[in-house]
Amino acid sequence: MKRKAIGIQVKKLSQLGGCIEGGRFAVPRLQREFVWDGPKAAKLFDSMLRGMPIGVVTVWETPKSQRLYLRQRYNILPQYNPRNRKVWFLIDGQQRVSVVHHVAQGGFLKNGNGREVHFGRVVLSLEDEKDGQQIRYRLPARGRYEPLCNLLHPLWRTRLGHLGKRHRGRARKCREQLRRYPVHLMFIRGQIEMIREAFVRINTQGMKITTADAIITSAQDLDLRDIRHEVEQGVPTDFGRIPEMPILFAMAAVRGATDSRGKALRKVISRLEEQARGNRSERKRLAEEWNRLVRCFGKAVDYLRAHFKVLNRDYLYSDYIVAMLAMFFFWNGKGPGAKQSDTIRKWFWSTTVGSRYSGSSFNRALPDDLKFLRRLAKNPGARFTYKPEVEQADVRRSQFASKTGIASAFYCMLLRRGPVLLNVDGKSPIPLEHYTASSNRKDRHHIFPRAVMAGLHLRAKEYNSICNICLLTAEENRKFGVRRPRKYFSELRAETTYFKGKLDRHLIPHRPGAGIWEKDTKRGFKRFMAERTECVCRELEREAGIRLFRRER
Repeated sequence: MKRKAIGIQVKKLSQLGGCIEGGRFAVPRLQREFVWDGPKAAKLFDSMLRGMPIGVVTVWETPKSQRLYLRQRYNILPQYNPRNRKVWFLIDGQQRVSVVHHVAQGGFLKNGNGREVHFGRVVLSLEDEKDGQQIRYRLPARGRYEPLCNLLHPLWRTRLGHLGKRHRGRARKCREQLRRYPVHLMFIRGQIEMIREAFVRINTQGMKITTADAIITSAQDLDLRDIRHEVEQGVPTDFGRIPEMPILFAMAAVRGATDSRGKALRKVISRLEEQARGNRSERKRLAEEWNRLVRCFGKAVDYLRAHFKVLNRDYLYSDYIVAMLAMFFFWNGKGPGAKQSDTIRKWFWSTTVGSRYSGSSFNRALPDDLKFLRRLAKNPGARFTYKPEVEQADVRRSQFASKTGIASAFYCMLLRRGPVLLNVDGKSPIPLEHYTASSNRKDRHHIFPRAVMAGLHLRAKEYNSICNICLLTAEENRKFGVRRPRKYFSELRAETTYFKGKLDRHLIPHRPGAGIWEKDTKRGFKRFMAERTECVCRELEREAGIRLFRRER
C-alpha cells in the first residue's frame, strides 16, 4: 500500500524537546536563518502557557540518504544525529522549534539581523501582571521573575529552591502546563522539487517571502545562504548586515549579469545551478569565484571606511555601493592605484550625492557603473563622467534624520573633516569610534535649536535641514540646550581657544555679520542657511573633485 504523503503527529512539549536533543530535526539549506527576537520568544511560551494555538510545525520526513540537503553551517539547532533512520527537515516552524530549544538551554545567540537574543531573559512572572502576559523578556529578578531555563531544567527544584511555598507551587504548575502543551507536527513526504514549492507557498501565506528568499530556495544546491553568512563574517561586526539582494547581484555579476531585478537574477542563478549540477569542475570554479568575491566584500567595506568615512550602514546611502566596489576588487585583484582611487572618489561622491541608485535611475545606473568599474579595474586611465542632476536647493531641503544620498554624503563629509569638541580648550578631536557604534540622533546638533525655531513659527522641515546640523557629542548637545546660537557661540569665543578653527572644522560660517551673530534670530537663521548651504555644497564638490550641483542660470 502506498504511504500517505501527509501525516499528523501530536507531541507534548517535553517530547518535542527530547526529539530536538536527540538530533531528529535538521535545517535544510533552503531555510532562512533564525530571525526572531527575545520578546517574540517570550510571547510564544506565554501562548503555550495560556493554551493558545501556536501553529503547525511542518516537517519533511525523508531517508537519511537525503542528508546532502542539510545546512551544515550556521545552524542553531543540535546537529542531526545520523543514527536516526529518517531526517526530519524543518520546512515551517524552524523559528518556533529553535526558541523551544534555546529557552530551555538559556544562553544567548545572534539572530539573522545581528541582534543578540538572551534566552536566559525569557522569564516567568511569579505575580499577576496587569496585561496578563506572565512570560516576559526582561532581566531576571530572584523570587519575582524566574528564567524559564531554570523552570524547565530536570533539577528545577534545586534551581528554584530559594522560592517560598506559594511561588514554588505556581512555578510547578507553570512547568507542568508547558511540558504537557501539545505541539502538532505535520509530516510531508515527497521529492525535493515538491518541498521547494511547499516552502515558497507556506511562507507566502505567512511571513512574506522576499525575492532573495525565493532565489535562494530555487537554487539551494549552490549554498547561496551560506555565501551570505560568509560575507557577513568577512565584514566588521560593527558595520552592520549587508542585505542578500546586493550580494546575489554581485554573485550573478561575476558571470556577466548586469540586471539587478529579481526575475533576471533568478534566471541567471538558476542557469548557474543547472551548469554546476553534475559538472564537478564547473561547480568548483564557481565556488572559487564566489569565495574570492566574499573576501572582496570585506575589502570594499574597509575601503569605504578608510577613504570616505562610511563608518557603518547608517552612513551608507545604498548597499549596492558595497556590492559595486566589491566587484571592482574582484576584477582588479590587487587594489586600486592612485589614478583608480581618484576615479573611485569621483564615482562614490557623485553616486551618493546624485542618489543614482534610487528610483527610475537605478536600473540604468547599475549596469552602466558595473561596466565602468570593470573597465577601471583593468585600465587605470578609464574616465568617469557625471552630469549633475542635483541643485543646491536639494541640499537645503534634505532632512537630518533621512537616509537620502545627500544626507549620507553630508555626514561622511563632516566625518572626513574630523569633528572636534567645541567647549573644550585646544583642538580636541571627537574619536570616530563615538560615531561607529550607532548613528545616535543625539550626536547631531541643531545649530539653531529646534525649540527656539519652533517658537518662531518656522516649519520643522526648515530647521531640520542637514544644513542646520553639525556633529557633536550628546554631552555637548545637552550643554548647549535651547540657547540661541548668538549666545552660546559668544560664550565659546570668550572661553575657549582656536574658536575660529573649530567652527571652520564644522563648516559653520562665522565671519562678522554672519547669520549666527544676528540679534534677530529668525532673520539670522535665514542668512545662516544660505551661507551654510553654499559652504556644504562647495565642500562636497571639493571632496569629489568634480562638479556635483547644477548651477543656476
